[in-house]
Amino acid sequence: MAINSRKLQYADRVALQQADQAIRKDVLRALVEVITNCNDSYARLESNGLEAGGEIVIEVTRKHRNSLIRVYDYAEGMTDSRMDKVVGTYGEATSGLKEDKHVRGMWGRGLKDAIFGLGHGHVRSFKGANYYSCSLLIKKGVPTFELEVPVRATVPLREQYNLPQGNGTLVEIIVSRSDVNVPQYNNLRNYLQRHFELRPIMSDPKRRIVLRDVGSDGKIRHEHVLSYKSPKGERVLSEKFRIPGFPAGARLHVFRSNIQLSTRGEEGDYADGGLLVISRDTVISLTMLKYENDPYAAYFYGSIQCDYLHDLLKNDEPVLTATRDGINWTHPFAKALKTAVEKRLDPLIETEREHALHDEQTKLDKRLRQKLDHALHELNSIAVSELSDPRVPDDGDKRIELPPSGIGFFPERVYVQTGQPVTLTLRVDLVDKARIGNTVNVFSNSPEVIVLTPQVVIQPFKNDPRVGQAKVRVEGRQVGGEAVLTAYLARLKAEAMVQVHSKKERIIAAPTRGSRSLFTDIRFDDRMDPRQRVFFDRVNSNIVVATAAPSVKRYLDSQSRLDTTQEGQVLLAELITEAVCREIARSGVERGRFLAPEGAEADAIQSHYIRLQNRYAHLIHEVIVSTD
Repeated sequence: MAINSRKLQYADRVALQQADQAIRKDVLRALVEVITNCNDSYARLESNGLEAGGEIVIEVTRKHRNSLIRVYDYAEGMTDSRMDKVVGTYGEATSGLKEDKHVRGMWGRGLKDAIFGLGHGHVRSFKGANYYSCSLLIKKGVPTFELEVPVRATVPLREQYNLPQGNGTLVEIIVSRSDVNVPQYNNLRNYLQRHFELRPIMSDPKRRIVLRDVGSDGKIRHEHVLSYKSPKGERVLSEKFRIPGFPAGARLHVFRSNIQLSTRGEEGDYADGGLLVISRDTVISLTMLKYENDPYAAYFYGSIQCDYLHDLLKNDEPVLTATRDGINWTHPFAKALKTAVEKRLDPLIETEREHALHDEQTKLDKRLRQKLDHALHELNSIAVSELSDPRVPDDGDKRIELPPSGIGFFPERVYVQTGQPVTLTLRVDLVDKARIGNTVNVFSNSPEVIVLTPQVVIQPFKNDPRVGQAKVRVEGRQVGGEAVLTAYLARLKAEAMVQVHSKKERIIAAPTRGSRSLFTDIRFDDRMDPRQRVFFDRVNSNIVVATAAPSVKRYLDSQSRLDTTQEGQVLLAELITEAVCREIARSGVERGRFLAPEGAEADAIQSHYIRLQNRYAHLIHEVIVSTD
């Protein structure tokens, strides 16, 4: 029975307009509000020195109509008086921000907007020995708050609302608006853990965020623990500075990824690139300022930390937009902060621009390009002659070409977008090596790439009765991460390289075994670790020369080119020989093409590396070194 039923304390039209502007009929935006409320509740416990479990559970039941979203926390819980203030009023500072608590709530209306933006809902809470409940409903077009009479927290009540013990709160949202679509489970999973405001929560070891796909029968169909890792990168700037004209300072941390990141213009709130604006441990914006759509800024990410924003918010300064889109850059302090940060970003972006122009000029250099293309043709001819099985015909035979070991991944190299699963095919020789129904174990050597199917079973391949196959699904967890996948079938072994990318549209199929191209390009990079003069990028099949290495740098000409002098060409030929022979040796041993006693694979690779150098070094020099 409702003990208090009233209109919310602001105009009906304004209530629904505000909910639409803030949530925009977007389930993800609504969930951000509710999840951060849950996190704030744990933060308040922690700031008072109390124990906090830190688990937040999100359950989604998709239906044609009236889909149901439930968000649980096991933190403070709420009494009826607290509900009356937090849920039944609009615009009051109820989160703890005014008391300098490290919380995200800044408007006192996020929960209301989340519920009314999707439909209607209920807030149920257990605190102490009692159960409390309230509702936000639309009655005859009027947004209404109803507060129920508290009752004892009985065992059946706790079981009904899945809060078996202690304090905790359940927010239930019924998606009753016909113009709101609930994303599919995998899309919810991917986007929730990448939303910029949720990243500190998703990466906090004190939090455990669980997303469940629940059927109409109440049974859990899928469950996933959400997490987020920043892209892999190198810190290129860390500076603390004052903001001219204000009693405030800020700290700027900027990292550079070797992989181009998605930008706000491309992926909005889920972009991997850009700077998080943080005040008192709370993320309030994601921006790249004037470089928002600059392609040369797409390699950078990091943070702007400025606690003075918190002070402005406490004093109700309009430094943030009313619709929670981030910083209001027209505010005088925001303008000054923007100018100070852009001044420090300018040299980084300009350097990136210069590098890109130099790389483009190198690519357009017709003579160098012809030389490198000729070299790549010869290098791949060497690889084919060393690694191909002469018993396998090249012409007219459309059957699957397996490696000499009898087992292999197709493709051997693949890109995956972070948070999005990808499938590789594992194929095996059924004539001599395996049987239908055999179990294969698959491992990743990095936590940045997770194997979703660690055990797979060999099935028939309908296009070739000699071949069996299995599907292996993997998922990337960190942009820039790389992993070697290894599949074991008894003593047979196959490997594949996986690299995690940021942009979906940039994930291009890497060369496969059938393409006969072990080497696809020769690149020069002055930002590569100078301690390694040359290396083979197995994911992209590129030979990369570190032009910043001391023994390489001394042979560069005035345009930072290595190919224009006799000495530079000789060094380039030596570096290419080193990378090519080492990769062919490694590949030959791992594919079973080269002899390698069990347990002595590393020694075998070194032995074949020396053999290949002696056999092919002079041929590579002939291609690279010009006598004119």
